[in-house]
Parts: sequence; C-alpha cells; structure tokens
Amino acid sequence: MLEPAILVLKKEDEQNADEVLAIAREAGYDIKEVVYVKKVSSKCYLTPSVVERVRNMIKGNGVKKVCIYDELKPRHVTCLMKELNIDIVDKVMMILNVFQQHAGSREALLQIEIARLRHQLPLIRDWIRRVKLGELPGFLGPGMYAIDVYYKHMTKRISKLYEELEKLRERRSRERDARRRQGFVHIAIVGYTNVGKTTLFNALTNLSKPTGTEMFTTLSPKSYLIKVCNYNVIVVDTIGFIKGIPLNIIEAFKAVLEEISTSDAIILLIDGSKRGDQLEQELRTTFSILRDVGSILKPTLIAINKIDLIGSGLDEKIKLVKSIASEYQAFLIDIVPISALKKLNLDKLKESICRTVELIQKNLV
Repeated sequence: MLEPAILVLKKEDEQNADEVLAIAREAGYDIKEVVYVKKVSSKCYLTPSVVERVRNMIKGNGVKKVCIYDELKPRHVTCLMKELNIDIVDKVMMILNVFQQHAGSREALLQIEIARLRHQLPLIRDWIRRVKLGELPGFLGPGMYAIDVYYKHMTKRISKLYEELEKLRERRSRERDARRRQGFVHIAIVGYTNVGKTTLFNALTNLSKPTGTEMFTTLSPKSYLIKVCNYNVIVVDTIGFIKGIPLNIIEAFKAVLEEISTSDAIILLIDGSKRGDQLEQELRTTFSILRDVGSILKPTLIAINKIDLIGSGLDEKIKLVKSIASEYQAFLIDIVPISALKKLNLDKLKESICRTVELIQKNLV
C-alpha cells in the first residue's frame, strides 16, 4: 500500500516531473501534493515560508512522509524533521526504495543495504552533534548512549556487508575470467531506464526474463550465452540509468557496473519513440555515466528501439544520435534501428554484433 506523501521538486526540474512522480510511486509513495521551489535555504533546504506551506499540507492530507527530490545535506534533514515532525526522504533514499522493491538477488540486497547505511551515517553524525549541543532531544527517543551504540553497529554492519559483497564479486569475476579463457566475448546492454533493455535481452537469448513499464526492473546483471556467426557471445543485461543518479548509489552498485566496465563491447539501447529533446537528455545521461565508469571508448553499437512507434522522424534521430556520440568521442561501430518487442531488424543487429566480435577477436579494437 502506498504511503501518502508530499513531493518537493526544484522548479528547474519541472520538465522531469513525470519521471520523478514515477520514481516516487515505485518507491512506495502516493504523492498528494507537489511543491516547486525556486531557491533553497542553507539551513533547512526549504525557506521558512515553504516550510509553513508544507506544514499546512501535512495537516490536511494525512501525509506520513515529505519526499524531496534532491541530495540533502544532513543538516537539512535534521532541521526539517525538527520543523515538520515528520520523516524526510531525499532523492537517494527514494531511489534506494525503488531498488528495494525490485531486488531479485542477494547481491542486489547487499548493495542496497550498504548504500542505505552509508547514506544514513552522516545524518546520525549530525544528529549526535546537535544532541551534544542541546539543539535536539535524543535520537528519535533513545538517549545519547543508544545513539553511540547504534552508530557503531552501523559501521560494523557496513564492514560485514562489504566482505560478503566482495566474495560475491570475486566469484562473479572468476566465472567471467573462465568464460573469457574459453573464447567468449562479453557484450553489455546499457541505456536509460525503461528503454527496453531486458526486452532486447530476451529477444537475443530467447529467454523470458521479467520486463515491465516500472523503472529499474533489472537490478543485478543477467548474462546468457548466444551464438553469433559461430562465435560464443555472452550478452549481459544491466541496470538502467537515470538523470542525475547520485554518485554514492553508482559506487554502491559497483558489482553491477563492473559488468559494463569489464565488457568487451556495448550495445547502447535508446528509446526512439521519445521526443528529440527527451532522447538527447537520456542519451547524454547514458554517455556521461559510461564515461564515468571508464567505458566510453569500448566498441559501441547503438540500437534505436521502438521503431514501430517512431513514424517518419527516424532519419533525424539517427543524425542526432551520431552527433551526440561524436561529441562524447564514443567508439561507434554502427547504429541499428530495431524493435525489440516486435523483433524487427534483429538480424541486422546480429550482423553488427558479428562484425564487432570479429574485430575484437582479431585485436583490431
């Protein structure tokens, strides 16, 4: 059941309101009101007048949470909790809640818990500081001693989680190395969230992994062996990207992104049915993240998905994609328009995969 909540969004992000509302709903919140803010306060994030507006909204809507789609500083969270007497959920926690809803593996659960605890530690430190200064009562009821115990428990828990995650990563690395020794080429399917990556993965592998219109259906990578031109190719389905994804979440999902950075090549999937400005934003976000994880120079096939929904604007979108790929200095092998759902032009995509694998095997890329 969704929790009643108020969403606070920067005015400059209004054009992305639909995406943020989808994230909020996937995170488990029923947004009753959306508050747009033009400026933020260094003390409480929200200015006093906005705090008063939100306080009145809370009274009238039975709201249990205030969701702020921004990365808040610990002082912002503690200040707002004191002023509004309600739980504050920032952008990082909203996205982690979405991840929690779709976590399908032990690895994903470990990554989510690590990210959550790491995000909460600075908040606990700030709360301890304010309690010592007499600005706040004990942490949500407990006294000072309980706060210290809780903080130490969190740090120990993080260490244990990292140890377990590292063991899983080592096992995955051994499996990947074993496949490489057998001559397998790894190709990662990457792209913005909800562009159809898992649908393409299913189309290439003849599997039926879960898909849906929800965001972040894939949290841990899925891999499968296919034969292309007599080559053994491991196709890997990866987590979707979103605009402005917090860096500490990217770091927490190192094991997932490692499948991208250690792949031999990339299929970058984009939603061709999007408007030109949306397509450009999503493509730039994807290229930026690929650059951040050191994968921008890998041989890249760009598949423009959902061509059955595009109509007459395909040529213009191909030109746009080429231009942006050139701007980011991506190692572009080919651009192939497809429909993963309708399985249109999959043969052409496989031909491009074949050429890419041949170049890799001959050490030409």
